[in-house]
Amino acid sequence: MISQSENNIKKSALRFLKMYYKHRPRNGKTDIKVDQSTKGGIIADGLLTFPQEDKNPFVASVEATSFDTRDEVKFKMQHRLLNWDSFMWGSFIVAVVVLFGHYFHLFTFQKGHIELTAILSIVFLTTFISYRYFFGRRAKYRYIYALEQFRQYHVDEQWVAIGDNVFYGVEDPSFDELKVQCVRNGFGLLSIDKELNPHLVISPSREELFGSGRKVMSFMGVENYAKNPTLNRAKGFWGFIKGKMGWTTPDESVLRYRRSFYKPVFASLVMLGLIGFVAYEDLREKDIVYIEDEAKYNEELSEVAKNRKNDEFHQLIDSSSIEPYKKKIPDSYIAIVENDKREDFVMKRAPLKKKNELTTKGGTEIFVESAGKNITGYDCARFFNFYGKKHVIQDGIFKGMGAAERRMNLLRRSGFKANVLWLGCFYPDSKDYIVYIEWLYDDKNEAIDEGIDYRKKLKKEGINESELTVRTIEK
Repeated sequence: MISQSENNIKKSALRFLKMYYKHRPRNGKTDIKVDQSTKGGIIADGLLTFPQEDKNPFVASVEATSFDTRDEVKFKMQHRLLNWDSFMWGSFIVAVVVLFGHYFHLFTFQKGHIELTAILSIVFLTTFISYRYFFGRRAKYRYIYALEQFRQYHVDEQWVAIGDNVFYGVEDPSFDELKVQCVRNGFGLLSIDKELNPHLVISPSREELFGSGRKVMSFMGVENYAKNPTLNRAKGFWGFIKGKMGWTTPDESVLRYRRSFYKPVFASLVMLGLIGFVAYEDLREKDIVYIEDEAKYNEELSEVAKNRKNDEFHQLIDSSSIEPYKKKIPDSYIAIVENDKREDFVMKRAPLKKKNELTTKGGTEIFVESAGKNITGYDCARFFNFYGKKHVIQDGIFKGMGAAERRMNLLRRSGFKANVLWLGCFYPDSKDYIVYIEWLYDDKNEAIDEGIDYRKKLKKEGINESELTVRTIEK
């Protein structure tokens, strides 16, 4: 009985290729070599070459596989790569959702609230599982050693020759996958029966499917790497022993051409970094309470203001960057003037008329956190629960909302927490708007110190000073 060894399969395949290319135009004789290798360890079981009419050599390589070396043509799932790709896409979808929601202010991360985290976890798991299910059968994750080795170098045509006993039959899933990948990559496929007769299964593509991504390698006989015949025989014997015992070095392993998963790992870390940054920025802010019925909310504030004692004012705001709330009528105006010899303020009182009751004009009088043209606004009813004396650092006073908003945007782009407030909330005869910095201060000296520091920062940023004052507000 004729043995279907790898060596016999190799010889049968090369005889077939010599006949297959018999009528191909050429300008010389056909040369056949076996057991060729590159310095990098790439192996070609057989090479067929002949000069073409344009003087360029035509090269076809063969990878022969017998029953003993069947692992070279049976696919192996790359589960780690698949898991990391699934993780990457799950992280990407979650990052897109988080960035979209953060940009359009649809939701925020809040301490003690796990609803958003739970929803994002569900989105991540859904994407992870869906990717594994729908893309787990891609050739990218079904590694075949013989075909991956073909991808490492360029020749004109490449062939896989297998014994017909390598697979369990024509319906073997591994055989189907081999055929599919051969067609997609343009490789030829031969089946060698027990009589060593070759049968053409798939013809190689005549067109280059890999572009210029593969290198032309220089092959030579394995025996040429060691000139000593005794050393050659010793290496051959040692290789035989290692093969029988299942020992392989990384260069000899059939898994050595597996794709690395460093790219999806890096991409996943970038996505997680973006998510973490948004979460960190949200958690730095005070929690936001969303009001569904603003009219009802204003009525509740009015009731609280009526029944509440004049205890010390507490700065309760929607977030740490929302400072402008409706303030009661200021009773004094303090001008800030910087002395030539010392950094201090000269304060002059200028009594203003108070309103007995704080009322709203029915519109929007307070504007905070401008982003482009998007402004969050409130009306004067927000100050119904205002008690005590407070001080604000007024950057400037403006006749209209447009000018005040432009000044606020300029300051915010430079890193200052600037806000806009309508003076009509406190002055019955005023329709002006002020831009003020940071928040309300209980201590006047603290406001003065902050005003001096703010003036220095304006100079450092190269921003022209408007009308810097400290304004006192008292009920």
